[in-house]
Amino acid sequence: MKNYLKENANKVGINLTEKMLTKFEIFYNLLIETNKLFNLTAITEMHEVVLKHFIDSIMIEKYFKLNDKMDEDNCIYKRVIDVGTGAGFPGIPMSILYPNIEFVLMDSLKKRLNFIENVLEKADINNVLLVHGRAEDLGQNLQYREKFDLCVSRAVASLPVLLELCIPFVRVNGKFVSYKSELLKEELGQSKKALSILHCSLEEQFEYTIPDSELYRVLAIFSKEKKLEKKYPRQAGKPKRNPL
Repeated sequence: MKNYLKENANKVGINLTEKMLTKFEIFYNLLIETNKLFNLTAITEMHEVVLKHFIDSIMIEKYFKLNDKMDEDNCIYKRVIDVGTGAGFPGIPMSILYPNIEFVLMDSLKKRLNFIENVLEKADINNVLLVHGRAEDLGQNLQYREKFDLCVSRAVASLPVLLELCIPFVRVNGKFVSYKSELLKEELGQSKKALSILHCSLEEQFEYTIPDSELYRVLAIFSKEKKLEKKYPRQAGKPKRNPL
């Protein structure tokens, strides 16, 4: 697993140290082991986990270049939140790649967070905090609202819904990165109202194919321009039932 991960990360110009590779290996083994007890992912074959989960999660470095925006004392993106982290994607791979950044991984299902807590302990990952709750509730909580430099989310909801769930966590001039597929163009067309109401705009989008595969992906990077009205996000369930 380690060799295959290292080889494919190298293909996109991402260097994973031996220490990082060991953490990924522990994560992989725990994912497969725990998945036998309850469903964390439908993807369990080693090559697919590496490409579709690990490589896809860290592709942000190839385009967004977080490592170029930081040094030992100065980092533009000091706090990152992963909304709807699920089994820990993209948050855990990103936390391994960026040990100097503080990550908050949020999910509404405690069982998933218990799994991630075990991963953090066994893989000795010390830059991650876990938060149990729904994005609609936590986005109204002053402890989290507009407190993050960067928000990421992968495979959670359609873009109009996702924007309302994620943008409330982002500080003014901060960024939201959505991991998307070929549906992005269609979803952007449905998101004009949400982008206006939530004071954000599409800054850049990067299209790529995951190495050693034909899997097409897009990273959509949104910039937040000013503070939100207090009523957003709306109460739990409303963004999904009635998207902006």
